[in-house]
Amino acid sequence: MLLLLLSGINTVASLPERLILGAWLRLRPPRIERDNAPVFVLGYFRSGTTFLQNLLAADPGLRSPSWPQVLAPQTFVLGWVLLRYLFVPLLPLTRLNAVVPVGAKLPAEDDFALNNLGGMSVLAGRAMLPRRQAFFNRFHDLDALSKEELSRWRSYQFAFLQKLTLVAGGRRLLLKSPSHTARVRYLLELFPGAKFVHISRSPEVVFRSNLLLARELQRAFALQPPLPEDEQEEIITCEYLATEMHYLADRALIPAADLAEVRLEDLTADPLGEMKRIYRELGLPFSRGCEARMPQIAATFGKQVPNSYPNLTERQKARVARLEPLAATFGHAPALHRRARDAAETLDIDSQPRIG
Repeated sequence: MLLLLLSGINTVASLPERLILGAWLRLRPPRIERDNAPVFVLGYFRSGTTFLQNLLAADPGLRSPSWPQVLAPQTFVLGWVLLRYLFVPLLPLTRLNAVVPVGAKLPAEDDFALNNLGGMSVLAGRAMLPRRQAFFNRFHDLDALSKEELSRWRSYQFAFLQKLTLVAGGRRLLLKSPSHTARVRYLLELFPGAKFVHISRSPEVVFRSNLLLARELQRAFALQPPLPEDEQEEIITCEYLATEMHYLADRALIPAADLAEVRLEDLTADPLGEMKRIYRELGLPFSRGCEARMPQIAATFGKQVPNSYPNLTERQKARVARLEPLAATFGHAPALHRRARDAAETLDIDSQPRIG
């Protein structure tokens, strides 16, 4: 009832912005130039994308959307003057803090905006309607969308970034959503000159963490009974593997000067050193503000208590074994076993099914 009430208030309060700003964007749309195209953080859910995004967001030259902007994307330009007094105190009610840091000034995932603008995101299936994941997962890699759906996705994605550009003060936009990892070819078409930073993590840890993520999201938001554990585990395994296969297939489309890769263990061990390397590879200026603020962000994340996971069942171990090619490809095994090496040598990205 509270969410319905807030939704009604937001609908009324956002009407002026939707009318006025919608007309303004049609008449005088802000240009997203090639030399100021967005920076995208890539990596599957729970791979360290939030940590990397927060480090990049410490750069005074980058602007990432905040949680209020992605949760109320219709009304954060004009209507925010009023709505901030309503939404900011109620942010804890989103119950997202169990899985990701949430705050009025913290950087957020732009896929929440796509979900709240037009339901064009995997988030609705992952969190609210778990038994409809097959439908919503089509918005992960976009390949199975109809021409009309793909056109709508492009329209919403571009319009949201145009609105962000109005409040970015000339800064380059910074976007992070795990689904972007499977959409590189579409993002390049929409934003020529975009830069990408891909982060990876031990596939076994990613698998374990995504089991926890699915349970926490559905515990907080689900309007349907959750899927059987075996079925949810299979969805995560297939989606994780296919997502990174999408990235590996599309990586060749990205100019070398627009792509950097990092492993989470290296980033946590030497945050400043790895960030300087990333900036060099992307040709971005590493300012004094970065030097001063990034270590503070890293220290804050370092204080978080790591999650504890139950032992894997034999069924889950078999699924993790299917992810070994990713461990070998991104170099996460400390001493690669022969089986992982063989898998990496024969890794055929074109043989992997695309999601949807």
